[in-house]
Amino acid sequence: MQTDSPVQSTTATRAGQQWQALRRNAAQPQIWLTLAHLYAAQQLPWQAEYAARQALRLDPTLAPTLQALGMAQWQQTGSDTVLGRAVLPDAAALAQRFAATVDADPGDWLSWLYLARLQDFSDPQAPAERLVPALQQARALEPLAGESLHWLGVWRLHAGAVAAAISALAGLLDIRPVRHGSMMYLGEALLRSAQTAAAEKAFARAALSTNTEFLLTLSRRVYAHNYWQEAIDILQKALAIKPAHLPALLALARIQSEVYALGDCRATLAQIVRLAPGNAEAGLLQAGLLGRMGDAHGHLRSLQQAYQAGGDPLSRLASSIAMTALYQDNNQDNNQDHNQDQNQAHEPDHEADGTQQHDNAVAITTATAIATLHRDLCAPIEAAVSEQHHFSNLRSSGRRLRIGFVTGDLHRQHPVNIFMLPMLQQVDHAAFELCIYFTGTMHDTYTRQAQECAARWLEAAALDDTALQAAIVADGVDILIDLAGHTATHRLGVFAMRAAPVQASFLGYPHSTGLTRIDWLIGDATVTPAQHAHLFSEGLAQLPGSVFCWASVDDYPLPRARPASAPLVLGSFNNAMKLSPRTIALWARVLQALPDAILLLKAPSLGDAAVQARVTGLFAAHDIAASRLQFDGPSGLEAMMQQYGAIDIGLDPLPYNGGTTTLQALWMGVPVVTLEGANFASRMGASFLRCLGRTEWLATDEAGYVAAV
Repeated sequence: MQTDSPVQSTTATRAGQQWQALRRNAAQPQIWLTLAHLYAAQQLPWQAEYAARQALRLDPTLAPTLQALGMAQWQQTGSDTVLGRAVLPDAAALAQRFAATVDADPGDWLSWLYLARLQDFSDPQAPAERLVPALQQARALEPLAGESLHWLGVWRLHAGAVAAAISALAGLLDIRPVRHGSMMYLGEALLRSAQTAAAEKAFARAALSTNTEFLLTLSRRVYAHNYWQEAIDILQKALAIKPAHLPALLALARIQSEVYALGDCRATLAQIVRLAPGNAEAGLLQAGLLGRMGDAHGHLRSLQQAYQAGGDPLSRLASSIAMTALYQDNNQDNNQDHNQDQNQAHEPDHEADGTQQHDNAVAITTATAIATLHRDLCAPIEAAVSEQHHFSNLRSSGRRLRIGFVTGDLHRQHPVNIFMLPMLQQVDHAAFELCIYFTGTMHDTYTRQAQECAARWLEAAALDDTALQAAIVADGVDILIDLAGHTATHRLGVFAMRAAPVQASFLGYPHSTGLTRIDWLIGDATVTPAQHAHLFSEGLAQLPGSVFCWASVDDYPLPRARPASAPLVLGSFNNAMKLSPRTIALWARVLQALPDAILLLKAPSLGDAAVQARVTGLFAAHDIAASRLQFDGPSGLEAMMQQYGAIDIGLDPLPYNGGTTTLQALWMGVPVVTLEGANFASRMGASFLRCLGRTEWLATDEAGYVAAV
């Protein structure tokens, strides 16, 4: 091939010489800086980004010099993201460009490597040794042993070509010294191919590293696959090396909170506060502890204060606020909530819009106020992006309807998986073509089962909203369904840009998202009645019966019947933040009406003595003795399902009803009493019971709730 110009040839030759120098000593930031300059001059931004990142990693003081290169994206990993896609439409043109580059400079390792990956797009499942001569040349020129196979494996893994990723990464098992990062990615690939024992060995090799920053990364990766104890052990090793390493301490506190090791989390946060008073992330973790303790009001106030102080309307704190608002207790009869705007004119402690001021933050008190909050939080998201109006996927009469789902929650115990997997497995593939855009990182056997249901599956966790929206548009999806709402793995920014002609919200969030560019919310006549249309930014699409289609993913035998002589046991397996003041007051009335009954409360937080003490105190304020309460903490799903046999009647909380927990109780033969409320989250129990024809368990006021028990 001919080069574009003599200048390019001369520059490229100098680039090859730099790689030769790096093979002698790769830890020279000035050589990496020179490479960044040379690649920028050649208008090869991917290569320039790579060299710039390495220079900065070795010498952070080079940041101003690198910024002066004029590469707006130099701090990002744009090339890594693109090369980690399953499909790259312009791969052939890029391959031609890089082929010309290596023709001009046969010593340019990085361009050879990129060329190998671009050729890989023609056959993503090809074993590494078939990518010749580009990969052979890259391996011969690489500055560090194994660097070429490492990157090829990582890109393939991100693209979902798991077997091919293993083919590349397994070639590094005998490289010395051990490439800890390669072993980490090999562990991920092996897990995703159900080779669990081999994956654990690869992770153990990776954990031999003594690099604190890498151990921090490794802990995130293994935790993403639910190896939470291993993640904690890795972080503790990192902290043994650097006891005051703030990012490791924050990561440890985060995991301890998420796995409900609340006492340990408090101790870690105390250490962080001593090291870095006023640390913003530590403040958010403290707010999260309030939620874990069951203090929904305190949690919301802390989130609102952090959101206001941060000054970023696009912060994901907005979704945390929206979600936490669903737990807010208004201390009113639920059947009066929708009239509360009028009633508040006679209540001087309340503002006319259904909110209350507390410590410069706002407590949400009505269904209307919660709906308004969602709209207000989503407005900046929509304002920040342009809506896509033109789609080329007009359906022909012979094409299947193409339905896309955006979710990160298709793994074992997550409610979205528990509901969705049986549905996905029943889809008529002759009529519907399913595309799943998986935004999560955890993969298990249930993830693989879901993937088998999809005509197209895209690993989307590494894609930003713009890239994911473009991928969905390119796939020609007709109807795009959000399964997350404002929960942790949401991608509402994709829906704000509009990625399909029709967009809907379903299952993952029991409320309106507040996003006007989601066209429909799929509900039913109970959770989304027509008279509540003002609470929804979306149109209402009502399914017959209940919107919640329940079928057990696994087989759970019914528990053994309790002896007739045993005392009456009431129970709730809902999380502690659903134990609102009004819920506890109502359940206290039930216990007072049934003086021999016991209340069993099971929740992940309730394994913590401080949470138990808080809940005991709340019941004591209503004259319920501690002896009438039983607490149980977290357990596996099988054990939890069997524990439903320990209760006679389930009690539904309010204003946020049980969802999965209520259906699990009913599935295991336990009747559940509920009170119909004023919005989606407080009407789920009513939806279940109406569908089952068990309206005698459904109350419309608190007196009826007590009587129904």
